[in-house]
Amino acid sequence: MRPFELPDFYTPHPARLNPHVDSARSHTTRWARENGLLRLSPTAPSAPTIPDETEFDDHDYALLAGYTHPDVSAATLNLLADWYAWMFLLDDQLPPHGERTDSTPEARRDVQRLFGFLRTPTASDQVPCTPLEGGLAELLQRTAATATPRLLRRLAAETRVLLRARARPSSGTFAPIPNPVARLRDSRYSSGAHWVTTLLECTLGSSLPPAVSRSGPLRLLRECFADALRLCNDLFSYQRETRLERKGDNAVLGIERFLECSPRRAAEIANAVLTRRMHLFEATLHHGLPTLLTEHALPEQRRTTVWSYVNGLRDWLAGAHEWHSISTRYMNTGPIHTTRIRQPVGLGFTSTVHNPRPGGNTGPPVTSGHSRARWELAKWFPRIHDTNQIATNPLLPRLRSRTAAWAQRHGIHEKALPSTRRTHTDYALLAARVLPHADETELALIADWSLWARFANDGASLQQYRPWPRLTEFLTSNPDEMPTTTEPVEQTLAELWTRTTASVPVRAQRRFRQRIRKFLRHATGEPVEPVGSDPVDFLAPLETPHRTGRSHLRLALTELRLGPDIPPGLLRSPAMRALRQVFAEITALHEDLVLAHRHSMCEAPHGAIPTARRSHDERRHHAVRILSDLLRTRRQRFDSLLNRDMAEARAEYRLSPTAGRQLDNYLDDLDHWITGELSWLLEPERHSHTPTPANQATQHPLPTTGPHTPTVEAFPT
Repeated sequence: MRPFELPDFYTPHPARLNPHVDSARSHTTRWARENGLLRLSPTAPSAPTIPDETEFDDHDYALLAGYTHPDVSAATLNLLADWYAWMFLLDDQLPPHGERTDSTPEARRDVQRLFGFLRTPTASDQVPCTPLEGGLAELLQRTAATATPRLLRRLAAETRVLLRARARPSSGTFAPIPNPVARLRDSRYSSGAHWVTTLLECTLGSSLPPAVSRSGPLRLLRECFADALRLCNDLFSYQRETRLERKGDNAVLGIERFLECSPRRAAEIANAVLTRRMHLFEATLHHGLPTLLTEHALPEQRRTTVWSYVNGLRDWLAGAHEWHSISTRYMNTGPIHTTRIRQPVGLGFTSTVHNPRPGGNTGPPVTSGHSRARWELAKWFPRIHDTNQIATNPLLPRLRSRTAAWAQRHGIHEKALPSTRRTHTDYALLAARVLPHADETELALIADWSLWARFANDGASLQQYRPWPRLTEFLTSNPDEMPTTTEPVEQTLAELWTRTTASVPVRAQRRFRQRIRKFLRHATGEPVEPVGSDPVDFLAPLETPHRTGRSHLRLALTELRLGPDIPPGLLRSPAMRALRQVFAEITALHEDLVLAHRHSMCEAPHGAIPTARRSHDERRHHAVRILSDLLRTRRQRFDSLLNRDMAEARAEYRLSPTAGRQLDNYLDDLDHWITGELSWLLEPERHSHTPTPANQATQHPLPTTGPHTPTVEAFPT
């Protein structure tokens, strides 16, 4: 019995089929058979995950290539079909972590062997010993005939990312049934979507212009593409993965468990998020992309390449949905009845799930505003100890006096809102907590940059700077080019920039400038809704725009002490990008949960507002549960990156003793920042007054405006 009928999918772009699909189907079956990737017969002695030819033909990976690449030549379609067949066979034979608890060492050895073919894709001297190795070596040689060396290296790098995801230890990294937000967020980089986009680029004959490829619209298109593919796959594969293979790594199952709802309702929610991602993809394609191409003034040939790439993403989304609905690999047999969504649902603070789980309520009953005050922060922050045990820089008293004098000298007392005047010394404490071993110069920069950001946001000073490049003119390496300041926000920015660049190396200046430019771009954007205001998209807890500027500023400040001997390649490595991404997510989640707790403590037990809020307690219960679990898994992921991935990166780049110490110091700084900022957020005096509608938006330590989310691609190195 099917757990639910598939919902009515939003498909704005029709699927088209490549006319060469029949020849590709014959070719791929022959290729898989000749490379030993198939069992000779259903009863032949072999691993149960290796399909026989009949099962392989039923899955029809050539049809996937035909639907997702409707316009490529016959030879290119053959190559793509072989790649997809190899990847699916790899996926079946090397399941992700958490599904091979007793065979992870074997999986890691298999993956390390495959790595040998990817380090030098066209010149590996390693001899294939298994069908998967032979297939990979042959595919790389054929791809090299048409792809540029740069694209081939990128494809090899993305393939390594997929292989690493399938060789991670199965314990201590993720929950058995993943948080739905974490599931989508992580799958952007480990599910194969980036690999697909790189393979798509290989079919174009030329690379995308680097500036365009790194731009916000292209990044957003790739994120929507990855999320849509993952959700589509999880909807179709729910029965196979949860009922037949007993896997827990499925977004629909995660929604079902965390929202305590039926599989049908979980499927509706997943489809609602999928629909929103498709809408966002289409909006970016029609509005953001033309503006981007105009800004970069690309020649006609380069514009054609970009449009071909983006249309290729659309074809892939449409074709993947069509293939999922046909292939016997997934839940598609029997009558398909459409289930239209009557009302948007999601996992933000303003979202709700109306279907209680069978036999009970969806959450604990809440009878008064006082119950919300009983939330236990210890459950949300299991790693935080008594703030008296948090290391604090001994220079704090001197720093408090210095920060107060700096604020007085630059007129922040007179220009800022009362909340800033009252809390300016908090930023000295923040600096002392996040950098307990720094010197006074480093502490002063952290405190003053944080105070400037709060001052600018409290007074709505940044909102008058549109377009935002006006403020970026102060981020110059030549003092003679510094514009004349006219406002306190400009005066303090100019002073901070001059002081910062005088104390850091040139390479660090460039990196810091890029991050501050991103911070300013987001901070001068339009005001945004609070966390969880999106009624559909349950990625909102990680992607609400108010986080973006703060994340870039935090990362900029942590990198001020980054040692000059660390290789640039390591700073751009997937492990380092993932570490920064998780750091940004953890610090944002800390703010959200502390803010939610503070607001819950401030409501009176009676009156119109608490009465209205009581009707939403169930929503808050689910939102807090998801966010707190997400925080736990993000912290586990951070620890895993520190202890395993960065150790592997250290060995790969063969760091000198000096570079090794500098890397250790930077990693310690990230860890100290997470713990120190949380202890600062939990300081009792920071929550001694009740937020009002006029000042609620200013309770964040850093600005709360900006157009989109920070992602690893956006982080400069």
